[in-house]
Amino acid sequence: MTYSTEQYAPLSLDRPDPFNHIATEEQLTDPIQGRQGCHMAAAEWRFLGWMEREGFEYDYYSETQLHFDVVPLDEYDVLVISVHPEYWSVKMVEQLKKWVHEDGGKLIYLGGNGLDCEAEFLDDHRIIYQNTKWSHTGQNYAESGEPQESRMHRRHESQAGLLGQVFTWPGAMTAAPYEVINPSHWCFSDTGLGRGDLFGTESLHQRVPGGASGHETDKISEYSPANTELLAKGLNPDDGGAHVIYYQTESGGEVFSVGSICWNASIVVDENVSRITANVLKRFSI
Repeated sequence: MTYSTEQYAPLSLDRPDPFNHIATEEQLTDPIQGRQGCHMAAAEWRFLGWMEREGFEYDYYSETQLHFDVVPLDEYDVLVISVHPEYWSVKMVEQLKKWVHEDGGKLIYLGGNGLDCEAEFLDDHRIIYQNTKWSHTGQNYAESGEPQESRMHRRHESQAGLLGQVFTWPGAMTAAPYEVINPSHWCFSDTGLGRGDLFGTESLHQRVPGGASGHETDKISEYSPANTELLAKGLNPDDGGAHVIYYQTESGGEVFSVGSICWNASIVVDENVSRITANVLKRFSI
């Protein structure tokens, strides 16, 4: 399997997945070791543990359940997707976009490289990733010559129209703190942070240590909603820092995105990452 392959071989959703494993003795504040744990279950578990620590109640679904209409979005005000939700079906993207843009749903995206590649479901237990011979380091174009931002863009549309941002290669496999751009935004309430201050300096991420902005990072693009606000930006090399963004929809929907796989690795050990996330959850839950 290589990134230059047009279409990955079918994968079974029933296959063993030893990387998505939390050891019985593991603690929330333990460093996240290894190549896979930093962007899979171990990082997701930190967020779940943080919510329980902070007193937030939640229901938990797999992404696959969204495709198979198991998630009753109309019964919820807030949906959180986190860490590394890279492979989504077009149906999933369209359902979520409708919920936010038309039904007034509130989306919190605490991850990086999200919704970047179409996952095609062959049936209820097999899936194909439509990689589309994508270059992760060079510019990609449609047959018409139009620049394309992602594999999802090539097959459907840019995810920036929903998430407010899209993955780009600069910043990949680096990590850094965020710098505050708009300290007057309500997400920074009770943090004491001012313009130019840093947050997300603490992280459990051992594969790419250095801060809450990292591993893979998303940024605002020309396909982001016109009213997208840039609130903070990671200080990763090559202008590759993740963007913290916020926008509202005419239906009353709201989107808050952090654009970084490393965010969850900071949430239980970095006071400001914790406070910002709590501010958003509380605001969206009103």
